[in-house]
Amino acid sequence: MSAGTATDLERARRSLRSTVIEPFKQIKFGLYVIGVSVAFVGICALMFVVAFNEQYNHVMTIFNVVDPSRQWELVTNDVFYTNAIRIGAMLALFIAVMFTMVFKLTHRYYGPLVSIERFVEQVTEGDYSVRCKIREKDELHDLVGKLNHMAEVLEGRHKQNRG
Repeated sequence: MSAGTATDLERARRSLRSTVIEPFKQIKFGLYVIGVSVAFVGICALMFVVAFNEQYNHVMTIFNVVDPSRQWELVTNDVFYTNAIRIGAMLALFIAVMFTMVFKLTHRYYGPLVSIERFVEQVTEGDYSVRCKIREKDELHDLVGKLNHMAEVLEGRHKQNRG
């Protein structure tokens, strides 16, 4: 097996691992964000339904249009169901967009933290030649640069002490 093939294989494994395995560690954060968002939307919807119901009852009392036992027949019609489907579809779209955003953003921040954690473990074990690498799109480039500089300094000191 050539060096290029081994490097490509390692890169594919690392890419698969960072895309498939590590996002499961992110799910807790994602569930919090989506849960809070859905709770907020639910509370807003509940407030809207309560306000609509109070307004509806107020209008029905003033004009005495419909027998109170049949009041929902006036409201639950094709327009109501069409709007309910639209609101449900928008909620599903909102959840999908939030999930995508949470996944991408946590991947940009969590991914570098995983790389930094591995780097620190290797340096702690005495491997000063290791360098931390993160993707171009990831955050924390300044920190990674400083950690790599620290590893260079430690590697230089370690070589001086040996020599």
